Amino acid sequence: MTESGQLSMETSSIDYLAESYDYAIVGGGTSGLAVASRLTEDPNVTVLVLEAGSNKLDDSRISTPGLAVTTWDNPEFDWQFMTTPQRGLNGRTVAHPRGKTLGGSSAINVGLMVYPSKSGLDSWEKLGNKGWNFDTLRPYYRKFHTYTPPSKAVEELLALDYMDKSVQGTTGPIQVSFGDFQGEIQKQWPETFKRLNLKSTRDPLTGLGIGGHSNPAAIDPNSKTRSHAGTGYYDHEVRKRNNLRVLSETLVEKVILTTTEDGQVSAQGVRFSSRTGKTHTVNVNNEVILSAGAFQSPQLLELSGIGSRDLLERLGIETIIDNPFVGENLQDHAMASISFEVVDGIHTADILRDPKIFAAAVEEYNKSKTGLLTSGSYCSAFMPIVDFLQQDGPAQLSTLLDQHLKADAPSTFPAQKQQYELLRAMLESRDDASIHYCLFASQVNVEAGSAASKYASPTTEGNYVTLLAALNHPFSRGSVHIASSDVKDKPIIDPKYLSHPLDNEILARHVQYMETIIRTEPLASLLKKDGRRIPADMRVETLEEARKMGPRTIISNFHPTGTCAMMPRDLGGVVDERLIVHGTANLRVVDASIMPLEPRGNIQSSVYAIAERASDLIKEARK
Repeated sequence: MTESGQLSMETSSIDYLAESYDYAIVGGGTSGLAVASRLTEDPNVTVLVLEAGSNKLDDSRISTPGLAVTTWDNPEFDWQFMTTPQRGLNGRTVAHPRGKTLGGSSAINVGLMVYPSKSGLDSWEKLGNKGWNFDTLRPYYRKFHTYTPPSKAVEELLALDYMDKSVQGTTGPIQVSFGDFQGEIQKQWPETFKRLNLKSTRDPLTGLGIGGHSNPAAIDPNSKTRSHAGTGYYDHEVRKRNNLRVLSETLVEKVILTTTEDGQVSAQGVRFSSRTGKTHTVNVNNEVILSAGAFQSPQLLELSGIGSRDLLERLGIETIIDNPFVGENLQDHAMASISFEVVDGIHTADILRDPKIFAAAVEEYNKSKTGLLTSGSYCSAFMPIVDFLQQDGPAQLSTLLDQHLKADAPSTFPAQKQQYELLRAMLESRDDASIHYCLFASQVNVEAGSAASKYASPTTEGNYVTLLAALNHPFSRGSVHIASSDVKDKPIIDPKYLSHPLDNEILARHVQYMETIIRTEPLASLLKKDGRRIPADMRVETLEEARKMGPRTIISNFHPTGTCAMMPRDLGGVVDERLIVHGTANLRVVDASIMPLEPRGNIQSSVYAIAERASDLIKEARK
């Protein structure tokens, strides 16, 4: 609910569905709804959005910021993807919650609004994508959101003097704010990094700067509800548009492709099944746009006959375009964690394990939109490898990189050499961050099980905070491919975490630095001296101990990217710089799968920015 009333409307009925639309968008999530909203600003353009999940816009588990975890592993909201057993993680499988509802993953994530680095976005252009750089994309990071500054008291508490209001969005549909629920932990985080001489001095939205800071979240500052693609880009006014049709509970089975005598492949429409199980076909006048995410956009390409000929023939699918790079180049922010027991008197979200406290928190939120469930800001830090900031650090780093990035190393992907050169340059820059630290006011217990809802739930007695270290720029490359010709069979997801040894070497050094962070005041005074940890035996004093931690505790930061990479075909690309699938005339991909290199931090903001720029590219093509 919002102050203006009911959000949802009937979206699952196929009654009065037209035979054709100008554009059919597969996926009503973060990028799909953004593109649909922008294209239908022109009343002469018709758009159909097909979303497999249901319409949950009024569901409090989505609208309440602090209830995100309750949607994970719940088939009403989540696709419940799981990786194959990971050799680099001692055979563990890793959960990947993906939004299966209007709004997609923006409706079920924890809401952090994190921005990429300038070098990270500039690397996209250096991989053959003209016009995809920080300066070109910067306006789109402003366009998608509206930033509301916090109260003066919150601004001082969080030490937000580095924020640059001039670079923030002022008119975008996604609401971004810090919230009013802040505690001692959030207050002492920036001060701790100040004492480490690592306090942030630049607004992350500038694409520059390192150090400890606080991230805002996608929260409406007025209603105190989650702001996501389903509420921002598909609001009351957008729903009134006669030229936009959104269908939920519709599973797209394939894109219908035809090949002309001159070999040109064209998307004619899509075939889908409705909630009744009946199969339908709808045609397009202009384009089919895949916005199904890094797992399902490549899945749909393969099911439609675009992918590796060997794989498609083995599964009985006619090969229309042979491109073995579909589903390859999978990158994800692998994240290691340790939970630390806080001193008595500090209450974290772990208290919500008590049913009575949880019920009281829900009641408080429903009545006054206050309390723990309003969520708010998140503690973050973008950091280079601190050891290598010392006088002899650059030489040590160069030796480490030389050891693991040998010029004659076998290549598993055409763009590997170029990608690794770009990643190396980022690692060697003192102004770039190889890790994204986050501090969450709750426990994470990987030993509780692979399911995200299990390891993110407070199963251990006591109050904890969790310090997480996520690799910003992984060297490991994985894949996602179909398991059969049936769209209902989940794809095979293999990120190959830590398959490149440099990932664990970088991660281990940041894990080791966790001990320095927690022993530094004033954060140290909030943690019990020699207090309990999760895992219980996780003390990391040596680099060798730190190297063992990654395989034990790594989980996903839920940021899969790269599987329909935007690069030239000869470099392993799937789409070109206009996001059109190589070899086709009118089939585009607009989502996280097109990122050729994963940007730092949470990718939500980048997916919105990509959708905004893609909308302009599509509009230009109509002229």
